[in-house]
Amino acid sequence: MKSMQGKVVCATNDKTVSVEVVRLAPHPKYKRRVRKKKKFQAHDPDNQFQVGDIVQLEKSRPISKTKTFIAVPIPSKNGKPGNEETGELGIPLESNQP
Repeated sequence: MKSMQGKVVCATNDKTVSVEVVRLAPHPKYKRRVRKKKKFQAHDPDNQFQVGDIVQLEKSRPISKTKTFIAVPIPSKNGKPGNEETGELGIPLESNQP
């Protein structure tokens, strides 16, 4: 099953979120990698996601005319505690050693 990762940009509809997925693709003429964005409508059955959340989209059967993905939260990596909303790992930038 196809899955993608993106950022929630709109969460005003009931049980639906709009997720923007960013990918890098080579420019046809200049061969430089450029950022391409695409928005997908995803099913959010519990209305648990807010604008700015990072979610994973999993392919499913068509839920409506425009919704074929289900938004699921991203599991934390290796079970380490971290702030998933901002992507912070809790690692200090500078050491406090004398």
